Amino acid sequence: MARREIHEEPENHERWLISYADMVTLLFALFVLLFAISQVNQKKFDEVSRSLAVAFGNVVNASDGNMSILPEAGDNVTLNQSPPIDAPTIVSPNIMPPLRDQVAGQMTSQGSAEATEAALAVASAQAAADADQAALDEVQESLATAVSDSSLTGKVVLSRDERGLVVTLLTDDVVFPPHSASLQTGGSEIIKALAPSLEGKGNKLIIEGHTNTAPVEPINFPSEWELSSARAGAVARFLSEQVGIPEEQMHVAGYGDTAPLVPETNPDHLRLNRRVAIVVTSSLTDEQKALLSGSRINTSETDLEVG
Repeated sequence: MARREIHEEPENHERWLISYADMVTLLFALFVLLFAISQVNQKKFDEVSRSLAVAFGNVVNASDGNMSILPEAGDNVTLNQSPPIDAPTIVSPNIMPPLRDQVAGQMTSQGSAEATEAALAVASAQAAADADQAALDEVQESLATAVSDSSLTGKVVLSRDERGLVVTLLTDDVVFPPHSASLQTGGSEIIKALAPSLEGKGNKLIIEGHTNTAPVEPINFPSEWELSSARAGAVARFLSEQVGIPEEQMHVAGYGDTAPLVPETNPDHLRLNRRVAIVVTSSLTDEQKALLSGSRINTSETDLEVG
């Protein structure tokens, strides 16, 4: 049997290129890293420093290194000197109580600022409410004088509710005929007597129509809804065309017999519930009303706790 000769593989004299390439790559990465960390954004560095100063107060740093890890020009670096250690920032234990107090103080200050802002909002709403009530008082006083001077006592009733000032016109036959929404001459004269106190104030006016609970169906209208709405519309149209109150300042609503002024046990309920009401609304916004309502609730709860 012939013996197979074993040939040795020729030695690769270029293997050093692989190690050299690895070394060059690592050196390149090292110098890129050194270059990157030596560049400091001074603005961001100052912001971070201030934030840390506010958050921690007195900070103890284990190293006094510069912003760059490279030595600055003129530094005397010898082999005997130990290399700088990039140690983490250490907070001294005795800093924790002042830090806790500082954080608590900041939270208290923030709460105080919010409480102050809320108190100012309530105070502003209260001032607006006082001005609004004064304006409604002035209108009510003027209307009361007009009612007295025009001998309208018993035909016009003034009252107040959460919406504002309510001017109730008892719609007897002098104002509207039965089953009709045609404004009579007597009704026009009543509205003319009240008009100077209503115009020029700027408050929104809600004209509401109401019918009584008499078991009689309207003759000229399908239901009490249409009759009451038509009467309210007739008053609004008169205020717009004859008095000059802008249409956008008025709203019309018809309630039929669903919102009686007095119960049926009242002997005069048929006359009193058949009416048209002119509501001079409050100028307060919903937000101001909510603030005042919340303030009253909080005050009541405080009074209960003290009591």
